[in-house]
Amino acid sequence: MELNIIACVKSVINNMLPSSNRNTLENMELNPFDKPAIEMALSLIKKHKGTLTVLSMGPKSATFGIHQTIAMGADRAVLICDPALKESDTYITAKVLGKALKKLEPFDIVLFGTRSSDSDTGHVGPQTAQMLDIPFVGNIHSLKADQIKNRWIVERKTDGYLEVFEVDAKNSKEQKNSSTAFSVSSSFGDSNTFGRTNFISLYGVERAFSDKNIEFWDNQTLGLKPEETGLIASPTKIVAWNKEKRSKGCQFIDGTYDQKAEQLAQKLLEAGFVG
Repeated sequence: MELNIIACVKSVINNMLPSSNRNTLENMELNPFDKPAIEMALSLIKKHKGTLTVLSMGPKSATFGIHQTIAMGADRAVLICDPALKESDTYITAKVLGKALKKLEPFDIVLFGTRSSDSDTGHVGPQTAQMLDIPFVGNIHSLKADQIKNRWIVERKTDGYLEVFEVDAKNSKEQKNSSTAFSVSSSFGDSNTFGRTNFISLYGVERAFSDKNIEFWDNQTLGLKPEETGLIASPTKIVAWNKEKRSKGCQFIDGTYDQKAEQLAQKLLEAGFVG
């Protein structure tokens, strides 16, 4: 059972200076919440064999994050790069990724991180699955193949419960693609490292920075017009983005233990922390 897996990833700014928000090769890295998706894909391929394609959308400065995935073990990488894509919201991002995934068919599963460290919406995974009309399960930490039933056995933890899903590996005959989409929880692997499942060798680093390992696509490649992408086509627009100012303070409560407890309870009530 060989698998064709696609992981959709994003490069994020790792050190934004207050005076500049420019994306450069020096300040871009792979979104840390996408690393578990790469780790899960590699673990599945190690068990079942197959290929891992990494798909990303962003400026050319986003290539460093893609280099990281190739160093981890990705077989192929595609970067959708077009000036017309600038400031696309999650809906347009999902639309573009959906077009690219159609071009990359057939594939068995597509993996996403649960969210990105810069926008933190968690929208792109489920929105892309909706664009493709394929099943989606989010925030999973375990994915196993039941080859007898031809199903995926999926687990995720939420609200103190362990949820187990069975997802058909092949959808209805009417659907051309028989794939399924998942977003991978940071509880899988170690999101603070390159990847727990794969040791990065010097050869992996050398291979990662070979230009031929990254394919560059644009709107024309996907059959999209400039007015169909970017800020102009996005239903949601960021009108302000400012760093939140936080103030810290310490207030001492005087009196006996009973008086202190009563005053503390009153302050918590007034602040809305207790009802």
